[in-house]
Amino acid sequence: MKKIAIITIFILIFLNFGCLSLKEAYIPQSLLTNGWYEDFGSEEKGSGFLGIGKWSTKIYKNGDVSYLSVTSMKFLIMQSKDKLLDMVEKDIKNQAEKYDIEIIESNKTYGEREILKGHKTLFIIYDGIKGTHNYRIIGEVWSCSKSGISVICMGYSDLSEIDGIEGWHRIVADPEGSIDGIVGDDGLIYNVVCH
Repeated sequence: MKKIAIITIFILIFLNFGCLSLKEAYIPQSLLTNGWYEDFGSEEKGSGFLGIGKWSTKIYKNGDVSYLSVTSMKFLIMQSKDKLLDMVEKDIKNQAEKYDIEIIESNKTYGEREILKGHKTLFIIYDGIKGTHNYRIIGEVWSCSKSGISVICMGYSDLSEIDGIEGWHRIVADPEGSIDGIVGDDGLIYNVVCH
């Protein structure tokens, strides 16, 4: 009888977790200036693992030269930053292959920084080439204990275009110039709201 009660409680916890709403990380609309916009038609949501894992991806673009996705994930157990970084690194390589961008492995850079909401993040940056176009690609991750979500940001810019260079600056800027020495308080990833 005691065993059945424990199993029942365990099942109820799993079912209850599946019904919880997912707090979605996002970039404030006030920062979407100079051609940046939220692409509502490309956003995706889903669940898996019998409803105990949920995810949502918001997409931000600046024409064809800059792109940033912000994915919120919630699982029964919060993911470590190292595991999240492995996930985003694989996704970057898959997306680059899908769009025929050749990743330059020898130029990859790892780092960490603190964003506006106080989270310490891990990031990886790649350079890529497609024909005469040079790309800069970032994956940045953290977990937010206040909202119970893990966040994965993935972005790129075509640095062969002036708008792409400006787009890269907007994606990675922070007050400390943690990435490529780019200083600014209007960086998109830096300002992601997750709680």
